[in-house]
Amino acid sequence: MDLRERLRQLTSITKTSSGLGQESERSLRERLERLLRPRKATSRKELFPIEDLVKGEILSNPWGETFQARQSFPLYLKYGEMTLSEILSIPTYPAHLLLKDDRFKELDFRKALFLDTETTGLSGGTGTFAFMIGVGYFQGNEFVIQQLFMRDYSEEKASLSIFREILESYQFLVTFNGRLYDIPLLETRFILSRMVSRIREMPNLDLLYPARRIWKGAYENCRLITLESRLLGIEREDDVPSEWIPSLYFEYLKTGDARKIYRVFYHNQMDILTLVALAGRIHLIYHNPYAAQPRKGVEHFSLGRLFWDHGEREKAIPCFEIALKQCEDELAWEVMRWLSMALKKTGQIEKAQAIWEEMLTWPYPKDLFPYIELAKYYEHRCKDVERAILYVDQALRLASGDRPREVELLLRRRERLNQKKEEDGFR
Repeated sequence: MDLRERLRQLTSITKTSSGLGQESERSLRERLERLLRPRKATSRKELFPIEDLVKGEILSNPWGETFQARQSFPLYLKYGEMTLSEILSIPTYPAHLLLKDDRFKELDFRKALFLDTETTGLSGGTGTFAFMIGVGYFQGNEFVIQQLFMRDYSEEKASLSIFREILESYQFLVTFNGRLYDIPLLETRFILSRMVSRIREMPNLDLLYPARRIWKGAYENCRLITLESRLLGIEREDDVPSEWIPSLYFEYLKTGDARKIYRVFYHNQMDILTLVALAGRIHLIYHNPYAAQPRKGVEHFSLGRLFWDHGEREKAIPCFEIALKQCEDELAWEVMRWLSMALKKTGQIEKAQAIWEEMLTWPYPKDLFPYIELAKYYEHRCKDVERAILYVDQALRLASGDRPREVELLLRRRERLNQKKEEDGFR
């Protein structure tokens, strides 16, 4: 008997066994459904459930359940140096210049969703879960923070589906390092949950990048918590360090004891409020550079370069001048370079020349910049070829052997100046 005949007989036996085949098929389907149904990470005793420690509610939808905490703040709340109402009133047009993205010309903080996640790992990847999705938004006369918390891995789909509904109501996202972390992570979780989301398409005002451009060098780093305390003057109470959060969540999954993990709600809430304050601070000093703190001159120097890059020369030069008064010696050389070139390009050549002369007296010159600029000045502005040659020769004596290209250009300039000198002599 061949294989085909044996299969036929087995099939006929199943069909004539008083409906046992249908029952067997139904049993198999039920088992498969049970296998595919999300399971809890562990079976545990609810010692101190999150619902008893955090004010919130359990939300249900076709995907299951998840826990939500929601808190509202009045717009007169002062967070950092401005109230939420003042932050909301600041014109946001600089955003498209800071991020070089024309979509932000229409930025309105009332159309923006402030996003921050808490996750099971700091490096991301497909095995990392966003167990808390925190969002903040302006609504009427309040700023609302909504936090979706997975009490177990099985609640991920419910949490993601609610978050997806919230996304649909907003045009912009505001994050801190969200471009490289929060957004790719959430996009991955949507894909693995077989959900379609527009999170990647939304314009993302990632505050990390303008923050680095303005405050890099002013503080030990540009982490959000550093800018919060050192720049905005905000101090947290009874907070939990970011690096502890994944292990606290794993412990909560094992024990069901929320007495430690509940503090993460406060941590996430503060992160979101700081996003708002930082966004306001960036736009404030762009509109009014004099509101910037004279932090070693770094902030005004960075602002000056931003304004110059954006074609706002009338703002750039005062920033460079303030920076020069406030900066430490190691930064002064770069500030003088930028200020002198800004003065030169705006026709204030005599002021630029005075700065180049001052740079010659500097005890530790970084390069040959002032000698070269003075050579150009005396050749073209003053028509004093001999003095121009003098500055070129001084530069050649100081030139480093590890910069052959610079030496080559100086030699070419001297050769051209000597030729010009000879031609002038024949006239």
